[in-house]
Amino acid sequence: MAWLVLVAVLFPSQAGASCLPEAIDIAERKYLTNLYGESYPMGVYVGNWDASFLTSHLLKIIVEERMGFHAEVTGPGPDTLSCFYALLGCKAPGNSSDRGCGQPVTYNHINLEAWSEGYQNEWKLIQSRYASMAPVDVGSMGYEGVSSHFIRQSVRRQAYHEGGTVLDFYRGWNMSWSQPSKYFDDLASISRSLLVPCAQTRFMSTEANQIYLRITGDEAGVETLPDGTLAAVCPDDYFWLSPTCRDDSTRCVPYVTGGTGWGVDDIMQKVTSYDMPVAIGVARSWSTLPRDVNMLFYWWVPDTTFLDLDPVEIVFPPYDFRAYTSGDKRTVAASTAITKIVSQDLVTLAPSVEDLVRNLRLGRNDVMNMLKDMQDTGDSYATVACRWLQSNPSWQDWLPDRTKCSPGFGLYDTTQAAFTGTRADPTFLECRACVSGRYSAQLHDAAGITHVCEFCAPGTSQASGAALQCEPCELGKSQNNSGSQACNRCKIGEYQDEPGSSTCKVCPGGTTLGLGSLSLEDCGCPRGFIDASASTTNLSCVECGEGLDCPALATLRGLVSGSSDLGPEFVASILPGFYSNMAEPLDLYRCVEAAAGTRCPGGIPATCTGLLNNTACTDCPSGRHWDRSEGQCQECTPWQQLGWVLAVAVMLSGLVMVYYMMTAQSTAKASVLFTTTCAFGMTISSLQSVGIIGTMTVQVPEAMKAIYAFLQVFLLDFDNFAFSCVAGGSASTRYIVSVLVFPGAVGWLVCCYYISKLSPKKLRWEAAKAKSTIGALLQLSFSTMSTISMAPMMCFSHPNGVFSLLKYPSITCGTEDHTVMLIFGVLLLLLGVMGFLAACTYAVIVVPRWSRDGQHANVKAFRFLLFRFRLDSWWFGLLLLLRGPLMSLPIALATDYPPIQVMCVMLVFLVVLIIQSNSWPWKVPLLNVLDCFIGFCITMLVAANSFYLGALEGSMKDFADAAGSVIMGMMGAAVALLFVMTVCALTFRAALGGQKELIAFNLQRTPAPSLVAETLQSMSAKIAEMDRAGLARALSALGVYDNKLLLASVSLLDTEVVQSDADQTAKRFCFRISSASFGPPPAQNPPAKNVPSATEATEAETAKEAEVGQSPKSPSEGDLSPSNVRTEEPMANAAEPGGVSGSRKEPRSLCEDTQQAYI
Repeated sequence: MAWLVLVAVLFPSQAGASCLPEAIDIAERKYLTNLYGESYPMGVYVGNWDASFLTSHLLKIIVEERMGFHAEVTGPGPDTLSCFYALLGCKAPGNSSDRGCGQPVTYNHINLEAWSEGYQNEWKLIQSRYASMAPVDVGSMGYEGVSSHFIRQSVRRQAYHEGGTVLDFYRGWNMSWSQPSKYFDDLASISRSLLVPCAQTRFMSTEANQIYLRITGDEAGVETLPDGTLAAVCPDDYFWLSPTCRDDSTRCVPYVTGGTGWGVDDIMQKVTSYDMPVAIGVARSWSTLPRDVNMLFYWWVPDTTFLDLDPVEIVFPPYDFRAYTSGDKRTVAASTAITKIVSQDLVTLAPSVEDLVRNLRLGRNDVMNMLKDMQDTGDSYATVACRWLQSNPSWQDWLPDRTKCSPGFGLYDTTQAAFTGTRADPTFLECRACVSGRYSAQLHDAAGITHVCEFCAPGTSQASGAALQCEPCELGKSQNNSGSQACNRCKIGEYQDEPGSSTCKVCPGGTTLGLGSLSLEDCGCPRGFIDASASTTNLSCVECGEGLDCPALATLRGLVSGSSDLGPEFVASILPGFYSNMAEPLDLYRCVEAAAGTRCPGGIPATCTGLLNNTACTDCPSGRHWDRSEGQCQECTPWQQLGWVLAVAVMLSGLVMVYYMMTAQSTAKASVLFTTTCAFGMTISSLQSVGIIGTMTVQVPEAMKAIYAFLQVFLLDFDNFAFSCVAGGSASTRYIVSVLVFPGAVGWLVCCYYISKLSPKKLRWEAAKAKSTIGALLQLSFSTMSTISMAPMMCFSHPNGVFSLLKYPSITCGTEDHTVMLIFGVLLLLLGVMGFLAACTYAVIVVPRWSRDGQHANVKAFRFLLFRFRLDSWWFGLLLLLRGPLMSLPIALATDYPPIQVMCVMLVFLVVLIIQSNSWPWKVPLLNVLDCFIGFCITMLVAANSFYLGALEGSMKDFADAAGSVIMGMMGAAVALLFVMTVCALTFRAALGGQKELIAFNLQRTPAPSLVAETLQSMSAKIAEMDRAGLARALSALGVYDNKLLLASVSLLDTEVVQSDADQTAKRFCFRISSASFGPPPAQNPPAKNVPSATEATEAETAKEAEVGQSPKSPSEGDLSPSNVRTEEPMANAAEPGGVSGSRKEPRSLCEDTQQAYI
């Protein structure tokens, strides 16, 4: 704060003394207060010259004593440019290297006596760089500054009185008629030490000297230095001599200027052009040398430097603007406007003071007189200024009218503490800056022009004070109240596309993304809805159904084009797995997903994967087929068509081979074939079941989709094998061909039967065996036939309400093609599925009677249904048949309801699993275990599918995927084990009988038949010894399951061993089929009564031993041919009735032998 100390020294305070009458007391004076709440005195910044000091103190007195503000004189600044930066708020305005600008507050507010014309470029730079803080020029001081060439008044008078020479006029200097040098000191009398060498001044300015040479043509006055500089010629290195006295320097009048040569180029052109004998130099102390030496000198007014010399200006030709612009300075220099500068915030902090500064006007003589007074009296600037104010009351005209408010201000009634719109009674009125919500409006009345603060009208607002106008509400905003500081953003569902509105416009039936919407285009439908209108004038919001992702402000145009002017986040799109066409983009179809990805990638309408076309991307172009693994349409090849021809040929040939394989009687591997057939059939049945599960409308992971898609082949899904390459692209045609496969296969077997009649007797087909072969074919394909027959009934719904077939989504339910498919499906269901099921049901009911009555041909016709199961569980084949259609039925009836499908399919498998675990129906024990395990896995697989009924994310989805993969792996292991069984059955000749049976198949070791026979006879003898009453008491003590086992044993013995009709009770409670029903036909000559033939005995024993997991002991390893009659081993130590063995050790019992076998 060193400058405050300097001010205190230069301008001692006159505390307690006032200059003007009725001055406002110091205690009542106000400080300026800015927007930050900071208070400080008004700063009057001065330049470092007398006129600036004097006028600044004059203004300070008026501001304090009449305007009532605390004020202080600050500075001084070395030049006018520093004053600019001071009012800008710079910390070091006089430091040209770092002025410290960029401050938010300035403490200097007023600068008088600003010589601004010389700094126009700097002024423009400040205005552009610091627009928010740049100072304001408020007009002229009332006089202009003059920079010219002067002589002493005494010299002028002397020359005029002595020689009549007029030295205050340029022509009086012409040496043709005057000798001016005699009135001035000699050039040689001036000490050169008081001068600045020419080489350090503007004499070295090449540009100025070039102009001089061009204007005057004085080549001798300038020279070119070795470095190329065009310099003025100074003979003694200190003075440049004009051409008039260049030859005789004693005739030259000395002339000095200051600085580095103020006005040198100006005076050089003048003295050369007007033959003035002048020697020009630059003084080291410009302010003192003209006092010590009588000479011509450079000076400006108003200024006190040479005021005591009473200088006289030399008059030159009037100012020529054009000449000066071109560099010709032979005319008088233009006068310089001296202005007043105020800070930008003064109009807000003290508008009345700004008005005072604007009104301030002084004449040059007024300033010069005050400067002369100060020089004569030696008084301070404040004293001289006060004396002038006291003696010149005209300054009171500068005082602003208290009711004459400047722009940005308005009349304020201090008694009402409110703004007013009239000044009829100005007693208590003053001007105050208009507050926020008001603007300064011009008022014309009898007293003149003033301003009042009016409320901002509705539709406008004003956030800042001292505003000249209210700002209209921007787009997206409105204001329905007057006097508002801000406009309100339009609410959601409203917009405003016009500025200055009092209300917002309501979106026609829609909403907006947020507040402050700018146009009707910002209006749109909320999230979950889409604008289906063709224009933006009227919205038509339609709810987006399933398969359509509609963000806020989504439009139908954006859906079709895939873009939006608002950005990609506002574009509606079709979700993957759904489809719509360009004609009706909002009618969505659900796509049946492929094994790899999806047929419908979504996005814009009519987008399909891999060249697919038609509704919901269902069909490939003509000549192509759908490749699930590649996920695209592939071209049909001749090899694929040839492959289908070969496949049909192989299928027809295979059916013929099946007859001989399944009905052969004379084979060395009858038991092996049985195991192979059972394992193979169970494998196919399991894979068919999984394939049916794959038709459920549950969204499962991509990996499982691929597995399900592969297993569709077991449901005769020919489309996976380029079937369209041979059957054409029509879905209905392909379906009809699938339906005709079954009656075609049956018809082929029937034809083969009748054709065989023309063959040799050995190759002729038996009717019963042909029926069994047909039944086996239909049984194997029953689940597939059920699924295919119900395919036209499986209609699933699209989001647009249209129904399509699940298996053939290109077929719309209710159309002509669907009707044709439905007819074929119903016929297959009635004749094929229901007819076959009815025949099998009837057979299951009556087959025990057929077997008992000896109708073995009828039993053999249904051998396909019975031979895989234990003879007391012959009915289980019917349950397996029912499982297929019962699985397909809920998928057909509840296609759109996956939860119902899951529940019903699980129920079917659980019921079958419970019955199976209770009856243990398969002849091979290992098959029972595997079948139960596979049923359990399929049930769990369906349960795992239930995870995907809802949306899954994160760890829950990972768990569901892992569970499905594990269950599928378990099923794969079970199927692999079935395959191993098939291979083993074909590899080991004694796989299902004999002494070398595989324990893994039977899950136990069975005792030898001879041991069983011995034990039975022993037990029979003991039972025969018991009386009926005792036997009844023993039986009554048995439990229910024990009685059940006993009855089953009695039935077994009665049917297979004793073959007697004595025990009808066992037959009544334990139905079963006799193994004799599957034996070969009796010999031509029937044996004697009650003596079974060798063939019958062998076949009966074979069936009986197969029941307990044994094959007959024979060299042929179970040969069932009549030539292989089993030779029984003699019974050792046959016990006599009631006795025990004598000489030999009693053999082990059956139980003991069985326990040992397990061990």
